[in-house]
Amino acid sequence: MAVYCRNCGKSLADDARFCSGCGATMQPPATSGFAPPPYYPTSSVTRLVRPRMGRMIAGVCQGLANAYAWDVVWVRVITVLLTVFGGGSGLLAYIIFWIVMPEEPLLLPPMPGMPPMPPPPPMPPYPPPS
Repeated sequence: MAVYCRNCGKSLADDARFCSGCGATMQPPATSGFAPPPYYPTSSVTRLVRPRMGRMIAGVCQGLANAYAWDVVWVRVITVLLTVFGGGSGLLAYIIFWIVMPEEPLLLPPMPGMPPMPPPPPMPPYPPPS
């Protein structure tokens, strides 16, 4: 039976314990012919943040879509429908999320003790028009 790495897809020997391509640990073969499902450790709970890129007003719909892997268009459509037909509940929820959800942090400042990055090389002058 062919064995493939679940990370990189490389074909491996039946008795391989590690992938030779990416180094991922392989599931040991079961002796009874029944293999338990692989264990995929879950990461921490995704934090709701309002992203700085891709937002229309405050980033609430974009943040919800990013956190739950939804399409942002559908989140925006549902928000508008709840606002129009739900007695303003969509607008109320949007304002509450705007207040409660933190904004995505900016890039980290340079670490103390690290030299500053050198400036980019100067651009060569434009060639004279001919």
